[in-house]
Amino acid sequence: MFTAGELAAFLQGQRGIVLVQLFNGWDPSKGQPLYNPLALLMMEQALSAAGVAHVSSVAPGGVGLTGILYADREPFASWAAHLASFGCQANTVAGSAYYKLLIGLLLGYQLENVLGYVAASGEPATAQLQQQVSDVVWQRYSCWVPCVCWHAAQFAVMCGATVWLGSAQLQQQGFRPSVTSAAMVR
Repeated sequence: MFTAGELAAFLQGQRGIVLVQLFNGWDPSKGQPLYNPLALLMMEQALSAAGVAHVSSVAPGGVGLTGILYADREPFASWAAHLASFGCQANTVAGSAYYKLLIGLLLGYQLENVLGYVAASGEPATAQLQQQVSDVVWQRYSCWVPCVCWHAAQFAVMCGATVWLGSAQLQQQGFRPSVTSAAMVR
C-alpha cells in the first residue's frame, strides 16, 4: 500500500516526484511490486494526467526498474533526471548517508525527517555532507524552489509558503484549505 499512498499524494499535488518499482529482479521471491490493483489504477491516472511526465530508472546490472513520475516543471524535471542517472530504485534502501539524504530531499520529505532517518541508519549527516547534497540539489541540478501543490488549479505561492487553495472536488472529498511550507526553501 506504500506505493498507492505515494501515488495518491502525488496525484493530489503533495509530492512533486514519486518512485514506483516496476520490476524487482534482486529478490524474485517477493513478487513484483506493481501488482497491487490500487497502485496500478493510480499509476494509470497519474500517467494520463496533464502536467505529469515520467522517466525510467534502471538499477545497476539491470536487476530492477523504477518509474519516476514527476510534475513536468522545474525543479522536479531536473531532479527526476538526476535520480534516473544513478539508477535510483523505489524498493531498495540507499547505501550511504549521502544518497539517503539526497533521495529523501528530492522526494520532498522534510529535512528534519530525512536527517532523523539518516541518523537512525547509523550514519548521521554531517554539516559537510548536508552542504554537499545542498550544492547538488540547488547549484548543479536546479535553481528553482519547488512548489507543492504543483497542480495549477490547486496552488499559489506567497512569501515562500505554499497555500493550498483546494478545488471544489477536493473540498467535497473532505479536503480543506491549509498553509504548508515548501519542503525545501533556499
